[in-house]
Amino acid sequence: MNIMKKILLPTAILLVSCSKETPVLNNSDNLDASPKITYDTIAIDSFGPGATSEAVMAKINAVAIKREKDSLAKIAKAEQEKLDKEKAKLEAEKAKETKKETKTETKTEQTTQSTNP
Repeated sequence: MNIMKKILLPTAILLVSCSKETPVLNNSDNLDASPKITYDTIAIDSFGPGATSEAVMAKINAVAIKREKDSLAKIAKAEQEKLDKEKAKLEAEKAKETKKETKTETKTEQTTQSTNP
């Protein structure tokens, strides 16, 4: 019973204290008393003339140009690396061929020398 009083009494006090009536702004007198809210709904082009200062536009353009140069440099570097790899591969194949040729020449010389003593 004591627990019921501890739970029921604060709940009742809470309900009574939160049930305060708020005035409804339905009649014309109350509507006139309420503050007028105005919204700015004009669309502004953020890159249009006058929307941004010339200094800001210069910074935006500088960043864009730098990014473009960086990406072009990356592409050029990748292409150069690709060409270097292909060149190294061709040189390696050429070196293998020359080794094979020298070995075959050495073998043919040895066989001719052994047959012609």
